Amino acid sequence: MKPIGLYLHIPYCLHKCGYCDFNSHNINKAEMASYVEALLLEMEQTAQEAQDRRVDTIFFGGGTPTTLPFADLAHILEACRRHFQVDPEAEITCEANPATIPQTDLSQLREAGFNRLSIGVQSFDPNELKRLERVHTVDEAYLTVERARQAGFDNLSLDLMFALPGQTIERWQDNLQKAIDLTPDHISAYNLTIEPDTTFYKQQSQGKLTMPPDDFQRELFEIAIDTLTEAGYEHYEISNYAKPGKQCRHNLNYWTYGEYLGLGAGASSTFKRDRIKNVNLPAEYILLTKELPSAVKDRSTMTPRQRMSETIMLGLRLRKGLNLSRLENQFGINFQEEFGETIKHFKRLELLEIINKQMILTREGLFLADTVILEFFLNPGGEGGDNPELIEDMISM
Repeated sequence: MKPIGLYLHIPYCLHKCGYCDFNSHNINKAEMASYVEALLLEMEQTAQEAQDRRVDTIFFGGGTPTTLPFADLAHILEACRRHFQVDPEAEITCEANPATIPQTDLSQLREAGFNRLSIGVQSFDPNELKRLERVHTVDEAYLTVERARQAGFDNLSLDLMFALPGQTIERWQDNLQKAIDLTPDHISAYNLTIEPDTTFYKQQSQGKLTMPPDDFQRELFEIAIDTLTEAGYEHYEISNYAKPGKQCRHNLNYWTYGEYLGLGAGASSTFKRDRIKNVNLPAEYILLTKELPSAVKDRSTMTPRQRMSETIMLGLRLRKGLNLSRLENQFGINFQEEFGETIKHFKRLELLEIINKQMILTREGLFLADTVILEFFLNPGGEGGDNPELIEDMISM
């Protein structure tokens, strides 16, 4: 039975951070119960299309899933098992904001079947948390990790962010070390980027926010790579590091261009060669789910060229790179004939190398990954460049 990932979007947050361009909205307690009902209804409707699929990974993301009562999260997960063929060994992740955890026992989530927790720490420095407009404290971050371990979570991921305005090398090194000292199983270390339609973008355009120079951002990235790999974490994707056997299986499904179903407001799916996107606003999602067959905003069938371009884009994010033999067999092409000039260009710049039919970004290429990836997507003669929103989604995964 062919595997598939399942993503459930919980769009509510205590506060929308200045850098965030995800589909997130301030908590609306009057709406949240209706949202859960709509999510369960969409699940029931969608599951009929996936009866021939085995769900290997489930990911509750947002927003902040832990703004929902834990009983609701447990109920949604139970419905997943009821409607889909969920593998008994499935990886089941829930994102968590420390500000939603401090007075809460996490054992209810663990007993419900969640076996992986992803905690949005971002920084262990109070001034950096304030600059990022995070609503949790450093103490709450530590407490969340402690309570997660007490609840029996043996697969724990921490998110960190670097290249913040005013961040120093010493502060970033301190953040990394404090994260390592907590012995998480997985660390995601993201370079802060300023996205359109965010508060930070407005501040930057008004001259109220200045990002560090590119060379300094690169230095912080190199520090992350060296520090985390020396601490025993495998650098398996541009922004992700894991202890042996603790890679995020759900995200690996994305990066290896596997199928996945997204449920909830703004959720996307790649399923049976279709790209599917739900409406963003929770209120509209609730209304459409209850009154119409679905809350789908866009649905399109991807051409073979589009699917190949996305396979290349996502595969290059992985440190092991992209297997060209598999790609050629899958799409019936000669990769050298299709992309020979592009490969030659990036090999000459020492951004790309091919070893035993495996195309890999060099260490230098990691720092310019978006440039390399975008060039393959927009390769002359391709059909992938007609959807800027899709390109942005792929690059920022």
